[in-house]
Amino acid sequence: MAYKLELPDIGEGVVEAEIQRWFVAPGDQVGEDQPLVEVMTDKATVVIPSPRRGRVVKLCWKVGELAKVHSALVELEVEDGPPRAAPESPVRAAAASAVSSAADTSRPPTGPGAERAVAPAGLAAPPGRKALATPAVRALARELGVDVDGVAGTGPGGRVTKDDLRARGGRNGHAEAPQAGLPPPDPAPAAARPAVPPPGQDLPDERLPLRGIRKRIAENMARSKRTAAHFTFVEQADVTELVRMKERMAAAAKEEGVKLTFLPFVVKAAVAALQAHPRLNASLDEERSELVLKRRYDIGIASATEQGLVVPVIRGADRRSLLELAREIERLAQDSKAGRSRPQDMGGSTFTITSLGALGGLFATPVLNYPEVGILGLHRIRPTPVVKDGAVAVRDVMHVSVTSDHRVVDGHQAAAFAYEVIRYLEDPTLLFLRLV
Repeated sequence: MAYKLELPDIGEGVVEAEIQRWFVAPGDQVGEDQPLVEVMTDKATVVIPSPRRGRVVKLCWKVGELAKVHSALVELEVEDGPPRAAPESPVRAAAASAVSSAADTSRPPTGPGAERAVAPAGLAAPPGRKALATPAVRALARELGVDVDGVAGTGPGGRVTKDDLRARGGRNGHAEAPQAGLPPPDPAPAAARPAVPPPGQDLPDERLPLRGIRKRIAENMARSKRTAAHFTFVEQADVTELVRMKERMAAAAKEEGVKLTFLPFVVKAAVAALQAHPRLNASLDEERSELVLKRRYDIGIASATEQGLVVPVIRGADRRSLLELAREIERLAQDSKAGRSRPQDMGGSTFTITSLGALGGLFATPVLNYPEVGILGLHRIRPTPVVKDGAVAVRDVMHVSVTSDHRVVDGHQAAAFAYEVIRYLEDPTLLFLRLV
């Protein structure tokens, strides 16, 4: 009998999901709980398993297409009998544990009718087919001198993980002995060698599909620039006292098992400034022409991942201590880099903080996280000669930028907010007056 697996109601306001990749093709036999498809919503990336045993008849969507909630994803030919009880939601329940890891997940351009690059777990890819592996995994394979297509993948759907590469072995001595029965790795796999064009000829252009998180980033950034009137104010802050305080507190935080960075102090300073200037802790409802002032302080922290910039959210930042903020920031950062962010950790922020400190630069002009009306940019702390008390001294100085939507936030309001943040960063003892 024919059975159509629908995209379930994931909740969290999600009405559609982008098809990231297929683990199966028409004609394949699938077992119960076998991964069928990976989809991405605004909240998370999720692997949806098969609820029935049977044969794949039709894939209803191509990679990169948007499937609506309750629309058919795949058609199966199954034996008579009711399907097993499905979990409440693939995000809320069982499939949530199968959220794809950005560090160990590949996104091959598969789709209906396309040859799959999936090998069963524990087996190397058949000759002539590429293994399932992310760009990061392939880069590590080149570093180790390992032919990734000859490595047995133990990840979901047969994907090759970094641990698989290390177990396989390589020329740099970072791994164990090669697996029995596999040929020794090519010291320079053909795929890793740069192509050299004939004299006088250029290499052809390479086209990369705009999919997944990168596509969502492009859409959100374009919408933000298209709708908001961006205005950026920049000032420098003497954070010498903050540097000293953080150094003194770091050892105590380490005893609690927490790595203390500057970010918890910045979050506290931002919340205090938002409470003094509530128009920055808001969003613009364009349909109703209303500025929505938020009474909660859910602070988004822009985080760079291999797939692009994501913004996990610290819920109730105003009710957390410095130590609690440090723990939450570390958890969110680790989850983001591993691609396992929970749906409840994404979206719904009231204000965003972004940092380019590690990359240096004088300052940047961040793009608003739509539909928010303000974003705080942090930059590298540098030893800088400044005039203090009539004398030149070397101090730790950082540039702070505030980008706001000039349609609803005046320049003097953005500047006042920036100076309020700077006041707390320059004299962090003031933060203790606001401890919860």
